Amino acid sequence: MKLYLIRHGESYGNIKGKIISTTDFELTEKGILQSRRLGQSLRTKLAGESTGASYGKSIAVYCSSLARARQTLVEILQSIGREDLEITETPCLKEMDLGLLEGMSWEDRRKNYPEIDLDEKLSFLNAPGGESYQTVKQRCKAFAENYLEKSNVENIIVVSHGITLRILTNMLLGRPDEDINFLNWMENTALTELVREKESPSYQLVRLNDYSHLKELQTPGYENWGLFAKRNYVEGDYPIA
Repeated sequence: MKLYLIRHGESYGNIKGKIISTTDFELTEKGILQSRRLGQSLRTKLAGESTGASYGKSIAVYCSSLARARQTLVEILQSIGREDLEITETPCLKEMDLGLLEGMSWEDRRKNYPEIDLDEKLSFLNAPGGESYQTVKQRCKAFAENYLEKSNVENIIVVSHGITLRILTNMLLGRPDEDINFLNWMENTALTELVREKESPSYQLVRLNDYSHLKELQTPGYENWGLFAKRNYVEGDYPIA
């Protein structure tokens, strides 16, 4: 089974320069283009792994119940020519509720909550008035148990959010909680691909945070804020964007 984990495209929340988690924003025009671009790349990948016009029959698709995730998935499905697929929305895949941090500028967060570090101390996070790291991990575990482990399809596409995807990826790879503190933020529509052999309980990493499809659609300054890790998360010869 191949598992494609995708962060949603750029939303109107992303361009406000504020901390956004559960507030429901739709995609910007750029976010729509990013989603279509990824869909075109994914279409090529899926076609290359199947034969004839029947490619992609064995696909299941899941997304967060927030609009930006569903909209991203809809654009992807249109791009791969599979609008017929039934989308399963689940709150298990929603972004971590950051509580009192919601709508706050990053500068004010550093001033008012200096102990909170969404980058290098995510595994210890307990958002004031919101969720903790462990709470979101339990949501991710529930998603894996209720959907991934019961699935018999060849390809699964999942669209979710920045923090939740970091937690889900780390959990599925069986890594210690502390390792997530070296896992960079996923770029908008970045693709992380995992594979699990039949009857195997463990996933193997194929690619992590691959945003090579974006080119001119990449988020300006992403290299400065998104790629924060001081240690390489990946142990092995895997492609890293």
